[in-house]
Amino acid sequence: MDLTHCKLYRLDPAADPAEEARQLRGLGPLVPVELPGGVAAWTATDLATARRIFGHEDLTKDPAYWPALADGRVPDSWELIALVRGAGMLHQGGAEHRRLRQLVSAAFTRAPIEALRPRIMEIADELMDQLGSTDEPVDLRERFAYPLPVRVICEVLGVPATAVSELRHRFERLVTPQEGATGEADIRVAVADIFSTLTSLLEVKRTSPGDDLTTALIQSRDAGDRLSEQELVETLFLILIAGHETTLNSITNTVHAFLKNPASLAMALERDDAQTWGAAVDEGLRQSGPVRHALMRYAVVDVEIAGVRVAKGDPVIASLVAAGRDPGRHENAEEFDISRSAPHDHAAFGFGAHYCLGARLAKIETEIALRSLFSRYPKLALATEPERLASISTNGYQSLWVHLNGGEMPEASGETIHQVNVGTNS
Repeated sequence: MDLTHCKLYRLDPAADPAEEARQLRGLGPLVPVELPGGVAAWTATDLATARRIFGHEDLTKDPAYWPALADGRVPDSWELIALVRGAGMLHQGGAEHRRLRQLVSAAFTRAPIEALRPRIMEIADELMDQLGSTDEPVDLRERFAYPLPVRVICEVLGVPATAVSELRHRFERLVTPQEGATGEADIRVAVADIFSTLTSLLEVKRTSPGDDLTTALIQSRDAGDRLSEQELVETLFLILIAGHETTLNSITNTVHAFLKNPASLAMALERDDAQTWGAAVDEGLRQSGPVRHALMRYAVVDVEIAGVRVAKGDPVIASLVAAGRDPGRHENAEEFDISRSAPHDHAAFGFGAHYCLGARLAKIETEIALRSLFSRYPKLALATEPERLASISTNGYQSLWVHLNGGEMPEASGETIHQVNVGTNS
């Protein structure tokens, strides 16, 4: 099947992700879609197909294999350009990907990540102490789910938390398509600002090294040809944004799922053990994972996937919301249920060689956040239905307003979708 002549399902950043997922699954396991900007791609819509493309030997993350990007049909101003092109490990394949990944992988293995548990618990307790016991509604996303992973990843990197907060609007801009944006809203301006700030930050770290991951990366760069300056900057960028964005949305989404499913919350509070809270984390990742669509792989040769011919050079993505709610893998797949026998049966962190390096850290942070939060505030209740983030790549909410000590939520008029207005949201 020729992608250029297919009827494309248009992916709308403002669409409800769950409804979009249901429609995509109804069209087949591998569906031709249109991304913002008129870019055509294939998307996997069930778990088996998603895992197949993540681990497929004839698909690569290297955008050099995407003819439309190489010949300029996809311009530098494309709204999602920063998510599909770069010198970091996210956009490399084969030996280059292994080289870059190896430089940071030791920091994210089990022992050093498990060693962070006490510190993550301290940060969670500090944030809840700051929340106090007010009866006024609190934006839990802003006051708890956001600062927790930001502080953790910045401590791992040995950089100030302002390294993220100062770039927050720019990071948000990368995942929110705004066709025809100009001035400061131009995606190229956002990318340039991010890399300028990170380059300056690296210069500061060179004069003030420490026992941290950024110093280790700088030493690899300065020791020879193991890491170029561009690779260094992009590696720092990737760890900073991936190190908080996924966890932020994982915490927020799972808290919301618990509040909409009091039976699962009651079970978690009654059992209150590591196994139960761990299952809750995986169930949140499955049912309401932080990634909407995983971008982007390219066919190195013509290949058949799920009975569909994917031509050489075609881009392939995965709808992780659809894959997570695959009815072929889970009974009542749309429901949030922490008692499932296999809640970990999802692809929220990818699969294969590009499996998320920070998955273990993200899961521990989410587990601690959930257990600490609901233990401190067992009567936590929604103050209002949250507004969804309008994004192709991210599945999350703009805010999560709650009553810490219980309260009545006004009659809902239906879930709304909110497009980020960069420059006014914080």
